[in-house]
Amino acid sequence: MKLLHAMSEFDITVTKLEYVVEVQSKKSVEVYSTPAPVNRNEYVLSLTTQGLTNYSISDQQYTISKGHVLFFPRYLPRSRVMEESDQWRHIVVVFQLQFGGETDKAALDQLNHVFKNLDQTRIAFVFQELLRAWAGKQPGYLIRCRSRIMDILHLLIVDSKEQKTSHLRMVEMLIGLMEASEETFYSIEELSREIGISSSYLCLIFKKTTGFTAIQYQNRIKIGKAIDLLRSGEYNITEVAERLGFKDIYYFSRLFKKVTGTPPSSVMKKI
Repeated sequence: MKLLHAMSEFDITVTKLEYVVEVQSKKSVEVYSTPAPVNRNEYVLSLTTQGLTNYSISDQQYTISKGHVLFFPRYLPRSRVMEESDQWRHIVVVFQLQFGGETDKAALDQLNHVFKNLDQTRIAFVFQELLRAWAGKQPGYLIRCRSRIMDILHLLIVDSKEQKTSHLRMVEMLIGLMEASEETFYSIEELSREIGISSSYLCLIFKKTTGFTAIQYQNRIKIGKAIDLLRSGEYNITEVAERLGFKDIYYFSRLFKKVTGTPPSSVMKKI
C-alpha cells in the first residue's frame, strides 16, 4: 500500500451541499439500490446519535452504534439490518467535492468507511452545529456548513493516519526527520541506524510505502522547501541552495529541474 496520505495534501473543496438532515429509521431491513454514479465526487457523512445497526458497505460488515461516523462515496452499494424494536437516529450529510488532482481523490477514497474511535463530544458538536447552520440558513450559512464539513473530514483523516502499521510509523518517523533537518543530507545507512533496521530492509519498506526511494523522497522535501523560500522573495537561488545544504549550486539547479520540470529561475521570474 502506498502512503497516499503522505504524498497527498488532501487538496479538497466542498463545492455543493445537497442536504443535511436528521433521520429516524424504523425499518428492520433497508437496502439501498445505487444506480451507476452520475457524479462520482458525491459523498455521504453520517453520525449515529441513537440505536444499533449492522451495516454493509461494499460487502464489508460493520456494527454501528452511537458516536460512530460513516463516510463513503454516495454511489457505493450499502445496506443495513436493524432489530425490530430499535430506532436508529443519525445525522446525514450529502455533498460534492472538488479535488486538486487524482492523487487527492485516491487518498480520500482510501480512508476508512467507519470511524469508531473519534472524540464523541467533539464530533457530535460539529455535526450538530452543521445541522443547525443548515436548518437556520442565516446569512453566510453555506460558508459555515462547508467549513464544518471540512472540520469533520480533517478529523477523519487524522484518525486514519493514527491507525498505522509499524512500517508506516517507521517511514513517517524518517520523513519527519528529513523535514526537520533542512541542511542535512541523510544517507541510507544513517536513516537505517535511526530506526534500527538494515539498509536493504529500509529501502524495501520505504519504496513500498511511498512509491519513492528514501533519497528521492528526501530530495522532494528539499525542493519543496526551496520553492517556498524562493516564492517568499527573501532569498536568491544561491542563498536557498546554501540554506538547504547544497554545496554545488549547479547540482541544486539540476535537481530542482528534475523534480519540478522547470529551473529555479522560473520561480524567481514569477515573483
